[in-house]
Amino acid sequence: MSSLNCGPSGFDSAPLQGRTQEQFPDPFFDYASLAMPRTIREALRLIEFIVTSNGPYREALQRVVSYFVTDVEVLAVPGDRLGEAEKEKYESFFSDVLDIRRHLIAAALDYITYGNVFLTVTVPFKRYLRATCGCGYEIPFKEFVNNKDINFEWSNYEFHGRCLRCKKRFVWERVDRRSRSSEDLKLKKWNPHEIDIDYDLRTEDCQYIWRIPEDYRMQLRRGDLFQLERADWEILDVIKHNQDMLFEPESVLHLKEPSLSGIRHRGWGMSRVLTNFRHAWYYAVLHRYNEAIALDYIIPFRVLTPAAKAGQTGESMDPVLSLNLGDFKAQVERMLRLRRSDPTRWNILPFPVQYQAIGGDASALAPKDLLEYALKVLLDAIGVPYELYTATLSAQAAPAALRLFEANWSHLIHALNSTLQYIADKVAAMMSWEPVVVRMKRVTHADDLNKQMAVLQLMMGGQISKSTGLSALNLDFLNEERTKLTEEKMVAEETAKMQEEMELQQIQQDLPNVMAQQAPADPNAQQGAPQGGQMPMMQGMPGAMPGGGMPAPAAGLPGGQMPTGAAGSFAANAIPSGNVPVTLQELTGQAAQLAQQLMSLPEGIRASELSRIRKQNDTLATLIAAEIKRLRRDAELRGREQVIAQEYGGGQTV
Repeated sequence: MSSLNCGPSGFDSAPLQGRTQEQFPDPFFDYASLAMPRTIREALRLIEFIVTSNGPYREALQRVVSYFVTDVEVLAVPGDRLGEAEKEKYESFFSDVLDIRRHLIAAALDYITYGNVFLTVTVPFKRYLRATCGCGYEIPFKEFVNNKDINFEWSNYEFHGRCLRCKKRFVWERVDRRSRSSEDLKLKKWNPHEIDIDYDLRTEDCQYIWRIPEDYRMQLRRGDLFQLERADWEILDVIKHNQDMLFEPESVLHLKEPSLSGIRHRGWGMSRVLTNFRHAWYYAVLHRYNEAIALDYIIPFRVLTPAAKAGQTGESMDPVLSLNLGDFKAQVERMLRLRRSDPTRWNILPFPVQYQAIGGDASALAPKDLLEYALKVLLDAIGVPYELYTATLSAQAAPAALRLFEANWSHLIHALNSTLQYIADKVAAMMSWEPVVVRMKRVTHADDLNKQMAVLQLMMGGQISKSTGLSALNLDFLNEERTKLTEEKMVAEETAKMQEEMELQQIQQDLPNVMAQQAPADPNAQQGAPQGGQMPMMQGMPGAMPGGGMPAPAAGLPGGQMPTGAAGSFAANAIPSGNVPVTLQELTGQAAQLAQQLMSLPEGIRASELSRIRKQNDTLATLIAAEIKRLRRDAELRGREQVIAQEYGGGQTV
C-alpha cells in the first residue's frame, strides 16, 4: 500500500539552536494535520467523502467542468486529407453513439476529485456454446441456459449440458464473437479504489492491476447468468486461479494530476482536494458547529413559572412558599394539552403565572461570515474564483479574469483532449477507420465582444472571407447559405400558392356580376331562369347534358382528346353559343373538365385553344387557366415525392 509523506511528521521537530525552553507550538502541527490521510487508499476515500458530502465544493467543481467541456472537433492527421464522409462518421460516433460529453464530464470530475482516471475502450461480444460431440451444433448462450432439455449446469468453470441432437451430456465449447459495429463500443471508467499500480522508480513506467471485487468473484463462481453472459473469459480464468487481472500495456489510459517530485506518489496523481485538505477541514469544522447552533439555539426554550404576589414583601411574596407546586405543574400541563387540541379555548388558572423564553439567538451566534470566508478561501485554493462561483463577476473584469482562469486549468483541457485522442486511436484500430486528430473546440466564453464586432466589420468590408467572419460567432458560412436558399424557396412557393388561391377566390366573388352583365336583355329569356344562385350561360355546346349538365367527351378520339385545326377546333366545339341557365358549381366543374382535356394537348396548341376560349367567354377561360395552374402544381409535388422515394427510399409516392 502506497504511503504519502505530505504530513507534518515529515518535518524535523527538533528545537533549533538559540531557542529558549519557552517556545510557541509548531504552527504547522495543527488540528487538521491529525486527520491527514497517510496512505493513498485513505486519501482516495477521504477526498471522495469531502466532495460528495460538501454541496458547495461539488457544485464549484461541476461548474469548472461544465465551463471547459465543449463540442468535439475532428481534424485530419498532419500531412493527410480527411474526407467529409469520414469526418461525419467520427462526429456521429462521438455525439450520437458514445455521448462523449457525458463521459468527458464524468472523467473530468474524477480527475479533479481523485487526481486519477483509468479508462479503457471495450468491445462487447456475444457468447455461443458449441457441442463437442462432433455434430457441430451451436446455440446462443441465453437459449442454452434457458432450454430445459439441455439441463445447463455451471461446474468447475465449465458449461455442462445435453446435446439436442445426439442426446449425450458433455462439456460444451465456448465461442465468443466480438461485435464489428461501432455502435457497440463502450468506454469503461474504472474504480480507482480497485486499481493497483506497479511503479518503477527509475523509468516511471507503470503497469495496472485490477483487484477484482469479492462480490463480483462470488457472482461468477456461483454462475450468475447475467454476469456469465458478459464476463470476458480472461476474467473467469483469473478468478478460477484466485488472482487479479493485469491490464495489457497501452490498453488503459491513466490521467493523473501532477505532483511535486519530492512526494513518493508511486505512480498516482495527487488530487488538489488533498493538497487543500486543511481548508476543507476548517470549513467542515465551521459547518459542524453551525449545525449545533441550529439545533440548540433557533427554537427558544419556553418556561412558565408562578408569579410573585403583588403588594407583598419578604418571604410572603415568594410563590414557592405559598403554593402547592405539584398542583401548579399538573394544572399548567393540563392547560397546555387542552390548548393543542383547541387553540381557541379559554384557560383559567387559580394563580398567576409568568412566561419566559430562553435562547433563540441563533442568528447572533451562527458563524455565517466565517463560513462565507472559509468557502471563499477553499474555492480560491482549488482554482475556482469566488466571483465566478457566485455569478458576481463584473463585465469589465470578466475577460481578463476568465483568461487567467482558463490558463490555471489548462492541464484539465490537456487531459480531456488526451482522452478524446485515445478513444479515436482505439476506434480507428478496432474498426479499421482512417486515423484522425480529435480535440475539444476552444472555449469561447471569454471572447471579447469588441473583437467579434471588429471581425464582422472586416467581413462586411470585404477584407476577410465570410467563413472567417461567421466563424467568430460559431456559425458556418456554407450551412447558413444553404439555409437561406431553402427559406427563400419555401417563401416563393408559399407566396405563389397564396396568390393563386386569392385569384381563384376573387374570380368566384366576381363571377355573379360578370354573368349578370353577359345575360340577354330579353325579359322572356329570364322568365325560365331558375332561382337560388343560378346564372344564365351560353347554350348549344355539343354533348351537353339536359338541364345544363357537364358536356360529354368528344367522340372519335380516345380518352376524350379533342381534334385540332381550323375546321374542328377545340374551342369551337367546346364553347357554348346560346343562353342556358347554369349554376356557379356547374360552371366551375365545366372549367375543371376542360382544363383536364387541355392538359393532354401540346403546349402550343393548349395556348391557342385557351386564347380562342377567352375570346368567346373570358370568365370560363380565367377559371380554366386557374385550374391548369393547380394541376401543374399538384403534378410537380407528385413528381418530387416519386423522385425522393425512388432515389432515397423516403416516404410514399402519391
